[in-house]
Amino acid sequence: MEEWEEVEIQTVSDGLDATPSELHAAFELSGDHLGEVRDRHTMMLVTSGELPERHMDEIAPERRLNWIIEELNGRRHSDGLSIPLHGAETESVDLSKGLIEGHSILKLRVGNFERNLPLPANYDSIKATINGGILDIRW
Repeated sequence: MEEWEEVEIQTVSDGLDATPSELHAAFELSGDHLGEVRDRHTMMLVTSGELPERHMDEIAPERRLNWIIEELNGRRHSDGLSIPLHGAETESVDLSKGLIEGHSILKLRVGNFERNLPLPANYDSIKATINGGILDIRW
């Protein structure tokens, strides 16, 4: 019995049989200027959002707290909040409170990560515990 080895046949295209989506993808990959356009567009979106965010921060700091809690996949409670910190070493978690522009702020630092959490105006004291990888902050 004879042994046969399969030979792969490659299709050569002269470019005229390409689909529009293939041509569009090739254009996007070859266009260096598009990266610059995307970067400038992103920068414009970020800077245009800064003014409304700064205004909201001044008139309703509790909304900013809700945004940060949502960003960190946490939960808001009537007297505090909970933030999951699974995988973070307890020694690398640091909390400090202070004032920034007349607002009470709680600074959360986990390693290089840092967020300023606005505190409600009527808080008495801060109590923080870590249990099962979840940081629980009460006021």
